[in-house]
Amino acid sequence: MFVFQENFASRIVCVMAMSIFLASIFSQLLMDKEPCQLCLITRYLFLATGIATLLPKWRKILLPILSFITLSFAFYHLGVENHWWRGFHGCVSELPSLNSTPMDTKTPPCDSVNWTVFGISSTLWAFLSASFVFWISSTSYLISYYLSSCIKK
Repeated sequence: MFVFQENFASRIVCVMAMSIFLASIFSQLLMDKEPCQLCLITRYLFLATGIATLLPKWRKILLPILSFITLSFAFYHLGVENHWWRGFHGCVSELPSLNSTPMDTKTPPCDSVNWTVFGISSTLWAFLSASFVFWISSTSYLISYYLSSCIKK
């Protein structure tokens, strides 16, 4: 149960979220891996989750909410990348028509694998990390809520 104590759980979430954020910055700046639009949104959701751990007054309720939003976005991005559903306009690779202007070549499409680590796409890594962060933060919240309701009785 030590892992799910509020302070320890928030430290784990902070380290995980900031590690994912810094790894994505590292991949962009030092490895020249350009992120797609969904990667950028997921990146900043991890940053917001990491910052929320530093707000002691708000982290109890804010962490599960932010981690759920991050998990949802990472799942959506994973679905777009694996062609389970279609991404929004400008995020998917399409064949341009003859009269269209060239797309911005700097931003890669969201429906293709941009970066792999140990043969696994960075999108799947982000989803797995977001799942772990959500599990830790929500379980910590539920245990602290349960314990506080038991103490009040």
